[in-house]
Amino acid sequence: MTITAEVGGATGETHSRLTGQMGALSLALTVLAFSAPLTTVSGYIPVALMFGGVASPLAFLLVTAMILIFSVGYVTLNTTVKRPGDFYSFISHGLGKEAGLGSGLMAAVAYFLILTGVASYFGVSCAEFHRELSGHSLPWYWYAIGCWLAVGILGYLNVELSAKVLTWVMVAEVLVCMIFALGVLVGGEPTIAPSAAFTPSELSKPGVNLPFAMLFVVSFFMGFEATALFRDEVKLPDTTIPKATYGAVLFIGCIYTLCAFSMIMAYGPSVQSVASNSPASMFTGAFSRFSEGPVHTMVSTLILTSSFACILSIHNVLSRYMYNLGTDGALPRFLASVHPKHGSPHKASISVSLLILIVLLPFIALEVNPDLLYGQLSGVGTAGVICLLTLVNISALMWYFTRGKAANANFMKSCLAPSISTVFFVGLIVLVAKNFELLVGGEPGERVWMLYGIMIVQVMGMALAEFYKRTKPETFAKLGRAHN
Repeated sequence: MTITAEVGGATGETHSRLTGQMGALSLALTVLAFSAPLTTVSGYIPVALMFGGVASPLAFLLVTAMILIFSVGYVTLNTTVKRPGDFYSFISHGLGKEAGLGSGLMAAVAYFLILTGVASYFGVSCAEFHRELSGHSLPWYWYAIGCWLAVGILGYLNVELSAKVLTWVMVAEVLVCMIFALGVLVGGEPTIAPSAAFTPSELSKPGVNLPFAMLFVVSFFMGFEATALFRDEVKLPDTTIPKATYGAVLFIGCIYTLCAFSMIMAYGPSVQSVASNSPASMFTGAFSRFSEGPVHTMVSTLILTSSFACILSIHNVLSRYMYNLGTDGALPRFLASVHPKHGSPHKASISVSLLILIVLLPFIALEVNPDLLYGQLSGVGTAGVICLLTLVNISALMWYFTRGKAANANFMKSCLAPSISTVFFVGLIVLVAKNFELLVGGEPGERVWMLYGIMIVQVMGMALAEFYKRTKPETFAKLGRAHN
């Protein structure tokens, strides 16, 4: 079923809105897949342990608290703005259409970079797994293209089919994480007191760097912020989106804190040294010690399905950004097309698939090391999302002081929470700017131009909005999903 809504008043144009009946659980699982829990636990939590050491669970708890505080302002904007554009709509609402369009384009580019990086990571991981099983494999890009095709098909269809696929993958990932944690905590003999993982004095020990640990932990939460993007595809959005947002943040915080704590209990005081010297085998090594069965094969298989689910989740998010920008006329209007049967942004989805292929093909033809794709591009995209989260906070504060306060908006939700969150995320931006090599590799300052590049997209979007304001006022008036 599609719903036809008027767009543009005098022009008489119409478009079909996206449709769906996802509940809070389906929506939460759809965006949770973005964070790829099993991939994060096996491949990225060791990085946080590298900086946080025994006290890493404190970093996870602190970040969870800060993300929850951010979410208070975020869901308040959701119930105030009532538009499906997420960053694009929320920032437009508080900071103006120019900043909003810049943010919409920066969000699209950031998610595109992350998507390209994860797709190449899937190809490399799948090739290595195939080689382990059979002794030979195809080049990495054949597996990446196979994944690309499957995701493209699912992205073309109704979002509820993707939600079902993501639900089953998420259930399998969570089961493995829980089996690992229970195996360590029940069957192991810890060489360190459990309370040490939550002792603040551990943070002052040599080699521990809490800010760096928190920077990486924040990146593990990526995806929760996309709940509002599916506003037209959920039941009762003003209640479903807050439930899904809070639920996703709490779930990510709890499962990753538990798994980090389990890693510490498995390796004891040497956890930081192990994380620094052999991060890739840290999870499977601990799993093998405390669980029976073909652990490596099972974990490797589920890491691949986890990566696939992550790619599908990001593809759906990016398709909806393209759809929203096309609906408002900021990008070509064919992107606003909705499939008459599936109620999906099918042309936006196809466009995303084609763009990914266009980026991959030169790397394939030139036989470039895929590390460039899944290392550097994902890091740049993550930095872009952190910048956008900061802008959402500032937008919430601007709205409160210009309109919300006069309308008796709740001070705690509309002002205090965004204020605290703004301080946190501004601090992260400073940390990223000074230590960008942590996200993308290389020598200090060598690749900081990539960070400037993602920020230039914001400026270009603002310039484009100004161009529309001067030459196409009817298009400018629609920016930020000003119509419903």
